[in-house]
Amino acid sequence: MYFKQVGKTYLFECPQCQFRAKISGGVDGGLHCEIQTIICRDCRQLYDVFTRQRRRQDAVDLVKFPGFHQPDIPPVILGASSVQPSAQPRAPLVWRETKLTCPIEADHVVEPWRDPGRCPRCGNFMERNGIPFRAWD
Repeated sequence: MYFKQVGKTYLFECPQCQFRAKISGGVDGGLHCEIQTIICRDCRQLYDVFTRQRRRQDAVDLVKFPGFHQPDIPPVILGASSVQPSAQPRAPLVWRETKLTCPIEADHVVEPWRDPGRCPRCGNFMERNGIPFRAWD
């Protein structure tokens, strides 16, 4: 089966301070999720975070405790598999929107980041490796 949209992760490196990040470099998506690269001003890091996820309508969100906010950093396995599938019909897939937050601490200041963009450490422009580090869905 051929899927038109597959997300790609690239290796970005700062030529001045040698900061490295494995990110998409902007808005990207696969079959079941859409992500955005963000810059966290407090962590001084670049992250890929979910903006939308397609999940089962009856899926339960995990409870997040204050001080332990750690959303999933894509790509991750979005579906749960089981050895013995149930006989009941599965709930339909629905899109769930998510706001941009730092995966380390929810209170950090974040903003969208796009290639070509500046290094979060020294401010120099980051360079992208031409070959994707990983293709994901």
